[in-house]
Amino acid sequence: MFSPKSVSAALATHFGNALVSPAPSPLTDEERRMFSRLKILLTEKEQGLIESEEEDEEALVQESGDSDSDYDAEEDEKPEQRSRKPWTKELCDKMLEFYRSKDLEDGRRGASQSFKRMQNRFRAHMKTEYDLTLLRKYEKTGVIPSERYSAMRQLASDVRAKLGEKMKKGVPIHDTDIRKIALDLNKLNAASGNFKASATWVSKWKVHHRIVSRKVTKFVTRKATKDREKVLKQIDELRIKFLAVVRKNPGIVIINADQTGQVKEMHSTRTLAEEGSKDVVVEIESKSATTHSVTVLPTIYLDGRQHPIVYVHLGEPTGSLPAKKAVYGNKNLVIGAFKSHIMNREAAARYFKEVLFVQPMPKHMLLLLDSWSLFLNHSFIQGLVPKGHKVTILNIPKGGTSLAQPLDLCYNQQWKCVMRRLNDAILVHDIDFVLHTRDNLLRCISQVYWAFGAPMFKEYRKYGWYRGGFLTTHPAPFVTPPKYMFGEGSEADCPCSEPGLIRCPYCKKAHCFSCFVINSHRCA
Repeated sequence: MFSPKSVSAALATHFGNALVSPAPSPLTDEERRMFSRLKILLTEKEQGLIESEEEDEEALVQESGDSDSDYDAEEDEKPEQRSRKPWTKELCDKMLEFYRSKDLEDGRRGASQSFKRMQNRFRAHMKTEYDLTLLRKYEKTGVIPSERYSAMRQLASDVRAKLGEKMKKGVPIHDTDIRKIALDLNKLNAASGNFKASATWVSKWKVHHRIVSRKVTKFVTRKATKDREKVLKQIDELRIKFLAVVRKNPGIVIINADQTGQVKEMHSTRTLAEEGSKDVVVEIESKSATTHSVTVLPTIYLDGRQHPIVYVHLGEPTGSLPAKKAVYGNKNLVIGAFKSHIMNREAAARYFKEVLFVQPMPKHMLLLLDSWSLFLNHSFIQGLVPKGHKVTILNIPKGGTSLAQPLDLCYNQQWKCVMRRLNDAILVHDIDFVLHTRDNLLRCISQVYWAFGAPMFKEYRKYGWYRGGFLTTHPAPFVTPPKYMFGEGSEADCPCSEPGLIRCPYCKKAHCFSCFVINSHRCA
């Protein structure tokens, strides 16, 4: 068995300073080989033939390859490092002097103090062993760690800004591009002389800034990109005009209306299934109902109110509603029909005459509409305005609906979500209700529109205006209609003692499908 003690004793005897008495036991072959190597090494050192270089124990912060151990983006700083007091040049010199002040056995100075002693002496500044690494780097480079922290943080921020510009333009970007951008910016700003933008740095930078690799879902031409820039400019101009009209006309009532198409039978495009399932099949009532649509035209106000009436346009084979058969109606519905569900001039006129321009009507209103041809025809709309009233019209530029249309940015998505949940509930809970029939569909639209108008959703309705850039103050915290109506509490028993399915946003009680939809629950 190898004995370090025997080798040490033999070396001591060789150099005239025996450690044991009597003489050490004979060495084994392995110990003899080690003795010979160490003897040669120590002899050459004694004769000045080799030089030794002290290497301090360092924290395990470096990785293999060309990784940067001092990635200084904010997420790599531990809480202790962020909370330590800033370093100055005087402090660095003082700590370094103490760090190198340990006496050697022969009385010479130059050895290093342990981390524990450094921490005891400079407790407010020496939090982790990484701080000791930074002190050694200061000894070599003269760069104060706090200055490097700031420079590297700024570099990480600059890389994010540069990358953001590229992503907005739809430029494909890879890790090598991030590295090149980081190196170029570092060279330009002289943030760090030994910065390498290693794979580790890039990886950590991506995690901190939530940048991930995603599959490209759409390719657009450079012309389309330029068109988008043009649309963004037009939207900015629209917001300026909007603000000017509002400031010039105190008390003006601001309204947004938008058409949204929905199929007669809507279902969620995702469902729970067994892991590994290759085909996920969902049962529906009518395949044609999943492709045939109706148009719903809701109306909301800037102050968060919802117009009491919604316009619904149906596509009927005859081009009109049946004259001999009663059609479901409700005071919050105005129903139009044509051979197509797409609205025409007659339908638009009905919307303005029977929904928007009905008494009591504001003396002056500002209409924010999209660029549908009939909404662009201001003379057509102005011709329908009752005498004694004034209407100002602003149109969202073509291609800007998803960027500035309040209803499209918030309301319409949640509307379709609730309709899908109702369709799914009918199938899941075996409810005897065929939703895609005309009367049942109108009944459902009427009930959902009534629910969306609840006072508790006021801030939710204002959120679309905020996202569109027409409100500068973020609405108060709110819950969306789908989350409230189908969320926690909706499973409580209905007043009729049946299991609940939907929670009413007015009375805040759970109701079964039959009471809420079929019987048109209206508690307010």
